[in-house]
Amino acid sequence: MSIIFSKKETYVVQQEVEITNKIGLHVRPASMLVETASKFKSDIWIEKDGQEANGKSIMSLLLLSAPQGSKISVKAEGPDAAKAVQALVKIVKDKFGEE
Repeated sequence: MSIIFSKKETYVVQQEVEITNKIGLHVRPASMLVETASKFKSDIWIEKDGQEANGKSIMSLLLLSAPQGSKISVKAEGPDAAKAVQALVKIVKDKFGEE
């Protein structure tokens, strides 16, 4: 996890993680990410191959088309950015509870 910059209680934190579950980022995992991201005040983005998606929008996440083996970057900006990134990366590393 890396802090990109900090400015008056606002942080930008980013971490890369690989999607390892068999089916990849489909509706159920995307909804898990959105549900978790929505609990945080920070703005959250998920990026894959230069395409950035709003981490609080299921449709935006599904458009990333991230199959197994894809590397995504989870980025958050706000007062709870580090906690948000940590929580989202954990979901991905836990294979969205599918395996």
